[in-house]
Amino acid sequence: MKKVILLSTVLLYSLTDVLSQDEVRKAFTSASLGISIPTGNFRSNNFNNDESGYAKTGLTVDFTLEHNILKKLGVIGIFRSQANAVNAGEYAQDLANYLGADNPEETTSVSVESSPYSLGGIMTGLYGSFPIVNKFSFEPHALVGFSVATLPASTTKTYESNTKLTTFIWEQSATFAFSYIIGTKAKLDISKRICVLFNIDYYAAKAEWDNVQEVGIGHITNNTKIYMYDYSQKFSTINLIAGLGFKF
Repeated sequence: MKKVILLSTVLLYSLTDVLSQDEVRKAFTSASLGISIPTGNFRSNNFNNDESGYAKTGLTVDFTLEHNILKKLGVIGIFRSQANAVNAGEYAQDLANYLGADNPEETTSVSVESSPYSLGGIMTGLYGSFPIVNKFSFEPHALVGFSVATLPASTTKTYESNTKLTTFIWEQSATFAFSYIIGTKAKLDISKRICVLFNIDYYAAKAEWDNVQEVGIGHITNNTKIYMYDYSQKFSTINLIAGLGFKF
């Protein structure tokens, strides 16, 4: 009986400790800025890979709201926006090499102008809070949601011996895409209300755009055609972010 009473006391104490909201049931908001480093097909410059995105390192902006629901567990919402430029020079050279494979060397050239990829949306999920030392903690998190993915607008011009042959104009297009974030955050309290944070995470989505308009202009034949194509792109980035947070 004593063992049962002792075990019950220990369990009750543990449960009380877990469910205790003393100084932990607080909301937290933050604003952060960082860089997004493309990975996988999104980063790939392989011209023979149809899913290569030719994406470059870009900027990320986050606005976050958190709230504890247990001592070491909480809900989190993130509004994220990021933009990644297209490596237009690399793509233009690869396209020139492909189009001019059977032509005399360096007679075929291509120029490409492109707006950036953009990806931004709202995601929600859970996070854990694990103090390491006084005023310093780690918070792993996982979120899912939807993002607006933008396919860049671009203009591609081809030349043969400095004579302009064609111009292709792709319109910018946007679509919704399921997205998710997996990562962890280090949080350092600098006062009772304010803290600095450092975040690293993996942000991914797959977008599909239907009936994207492409205008093709033949300068030698003096004709114009309109085409409609479907595109898809896997977005994946490693994000390194720093910011300031406020507890209330």
